[in-house]
Amino acid sequence: ATEEVSIINSKEGNRLAGTLVLPYKMTNTTPIVVMITGSGAQNRNEEILGHQPFWVLADYLAKNGVASLRLDDRGVGESEKGKDDATSQDFATDISSAVDYLSKKGYKNIGLLGHSEGGMIAPMVAVDNKNVKFMVLLAAPGVPISELMVQQNEEIGKLAGLPEQLLAENRKTNTDIYNFIIN
Repeated sequence: ATEEVSIINSKEGNRLAGTLVLPYKMTNTTPIVVMITGSGAQNRNEEILGHQPFWVLADYLAKNGVASLRLDDRGVGESEKGKDDATSQDFATDISSAVDYLSKKGYKNIGLLGHSEGGMIAPMVAVDNKNVKFMVLLAAPGVPISELMVQQNEEIGKLAGLPEQLLAENRKTNTDIYNFIIN
């Protein structure tokens, strides 16, 4: 069964639209995951090049007894944009509001399923929201974000065919920038 839902971010006031997918034998203790997309504005299915991985996961999970809630990111689909220049911390308030929404509906076994940046946001939410009982992290950052960003920029430069000297200069500049931001 599916249900279209609308959730208000209790901290920032923006409205989020999503789809709740429930397995056949749903109870208030059935596991339910809030799916968290990766970086960049994405729809609730995390659609890329016509593929809808979150839709596929929601279908598979429901057929195997796990409910899910997937949301359009801010400013995508039916979700409101919210404030300008939203950060990962702001996105975490969206997800925490979704967890609270499910808790108010009586669900007791709420988890987070985060992909990429969503795998970084999930622990941020779990630390502060006592209603989160478990997490599933897919391709989540395993190193500090500043290191990851330097590495990703370098890999993009390599794919673009940049010479090694320019890659080294960019690596130093990016490291300096991220260290400045952190400090």
